[in-house]
Amino acid sequence: MKFRFYKWLLFGLVILSSSFTPRAGIELISMDLTARTLFQGKSVTGIGTLYYKVQGSELVTKMNTPVDQVVFTNAIGEYKSYDIKENKVILLEGEDLSSKKSFIYQFLNGQTNDLGLRDLGFKMINTRFEDDIMINEWQAPSNKQVSSQKVEIAFENYLPIYVGFFDADGGIIQKTYYTNYQDVLYTKMPFTITEINYRAEGDSSISRKTYSNLKLNGNVTDYWLNYKIPENAEVIVQSNGNSTFQD
Repeated sequence: MKFRFYKWLLFGLVILSSSFTPRAGIELISMDLTARTLFQGKSVTGIGTLYYKVQGSELVTKMNTPVDQVVFTNAIGEYKSYDIKENKVILLEGEDLSSKKSFIYQFLNGQTNDLGLRDLGFKMINTRFEDDIMINEWQAPSNKQVSSQKVEIAFENYLPIYVGFFDADGGIIQKTYYTNYQDVLYTKMPFTITEINYRAEGDSSISRKTYSNLKLNGNVTDYWLNYKIPENAEVIVQSNGNSTFQD
């Protein structure tokens, strides 16, 4: 039972990455999602659909496997993960859970040059070139407690293809690769995102999210965007950003 809970929470968190206006003409987006995670020799695959509403930056992910689950998050970091079969819900809140951290928000809002780092107080400290690849280095603000003290973003043809996160000792924490770019009206977005997370004990987890079947505006079914979690759902984890409660 405990393994199932952590698997549910893992996928809920996995499917969640300047002052430009959202791309004109885009109001609603949906994309099918296949998420594969490999950790400690075990592989889990999730199938679902991502929905995004530009107004309010509402992000909803409906997972069909491995759990019948719907996950909501918004611009202010209110996070709800609801297990439909068990009628149980996780409620969390925090800046790191904001839909503004999602790749879909960043690419629609013209943040491809810094992926939202500037808004977090990071400062670009260096630029170098490796063949045709431009790499920008960003330093974390000294007045904030952040796990990544340095971030590198690599660009090819003006699009980010790699992001590396480093701790205070220069050790790598996470690598993210953006590939399979496709046109979404007037912008380009990566339809495959691979993340490698390195853990202190020397282990690592690999997550690959592949998107397909893009739909826009009137072609998007808004059922899950408007879905309401039943009032009698059992709250099994709740956090207000400062503390966490678990039954």
